[in-house]
Amino acid sequence: MIRSVARVAAIVAAIFISGAWQQSPLRPASKLPDAAEINSILQQLSRITGFKIKRELPFELVTREQVNRFLKDQIRRTIKPEEIRAEEITLKKFGFVPPDFDLKQTTIDLLTEQAAAFYDFHRKKLFISDWATENMRSAALVHELAHALADENFSIQKYLDQAGDNSEESLARQTVVEGQASWLMLEFAARRIGKSLADPATAREYLSNGDSGSEGNDSEYPVFNKAPLYLKETLMFPYEAGQNFQQAVFLRDGKAAFARVFREPPLDTAQILHPPRYFDGVKPVTPELPHPVRHSKSYVVGMLGELDERILLEQYIDRAAADDLGANYRIDKSKPDGRLMLVYASEWRDDGSAASYFRAYQTVLKKKWKRLDVISASADRVTGKAEDGYFLLRRDGSIVLSQEGFAAPL
Repeated sequence: MIRSVARVAAIVAAIFISGAWQQSPLRPASKLPDAAEINSILQQLSRITGFKIKRELPFELVTREQVNRFLKDQIRRTIKPEEIRAEEITLKKFGFVPPDFDLKQTTIDLLTEQAAAFYDFHRKKLFISDWATENMRSAALVHELAHALADENFSIQKYLDQAGDNSEESLARQTVVEGQASWLMLEFAARRIGKSLADPATAREYLSNGDSGSEGNDSEYPVFNKAPLYLKETLMFPYEAGQNFQQAVFLRDGKAAFARVFREPPLDTAQILHPPRYFDGVKPVTPELPHPVRHSKSYVVGMLGELDERILLEQYIDRAAADDLGANYRIDKSKPDGRLMLVYASEWRDDGSAASYFRAYQTVLKKKWKRLDVISASADRVTGKAEDGYFLLRRDGSIVLSQEGFAAPL
């Protein structure tokens, strides 16, 4: 998907700090870090990564209100209103969010709640919050200085922009950016006490186990905890899955791993979740979609990745893994009534996996709509009607196709 949340989140440090930064009580923030402290952190990060320090980094203290204004400006500059609208429609058609969901405002609220510090890729400047606790600020400072150092060596904004409209590649690149900074944050903390993530025991202690921590402290992160599962998972994915991906590349390539992920970016979330696919260069597939029906035309086109399908199954069924080869979707708009229709195809490793997903997706359909009447059903084909319109779900070998929201039976 387009993932405007993740695109804007690429400029903000996550505060859901892992192991090393939670080992001491949270304390109110003290004075603003000085240039000597910032330079010391940069030098240590340079020794770990091999990246060169090319300039002195300017920094500034900011209020929560200033962060809120900054995020609004980032959305205005980097995401067109029609992109926000397209993603919001897509999230609603798949059932990831409720019908009255406001994606833009929730994105701003989510990121304002989390931002302890951020590095502005355009102004090449570090901004540090005036409200975060000392632990949060210290962790975010290392995280954002890692961004600044990588940016000096690889131009992060250019790296992110090279993904173009491919939402899966875009998220994979964002995951490299955030994952590497998160990994370096943990390695920095480990080295303070004479450890390293190169040691398996330390890695097990410090690295995320894949649980995004969605059930956090409601009073501390009320916006995050009330957000739909899809936003919570996609917001945390670049940090948690990203640091595990960076660990896998680091264990294979050593110091060269930090530059490699920028020179050879992963192609999709499946490569992030399964690093051997990255090493082997396994490319995602793009199953074909049927043409729009008469009197309608394509309105939104995109890809669904393994992460998306995992969240869909978790939201409506359980945490069952989704290990597909690739998925495409399209939302068509009819004339003259403006009806929106979802067309979604996913390709699986074999017929058995596709059959399992075919059965699972029937449950998704039943749960995401308030009413569903089945008209016909067989082993590989189900038709019916819901409040959204007529639908057709069928399996053809390793491909599962769903067409939803139509005015007439298909």
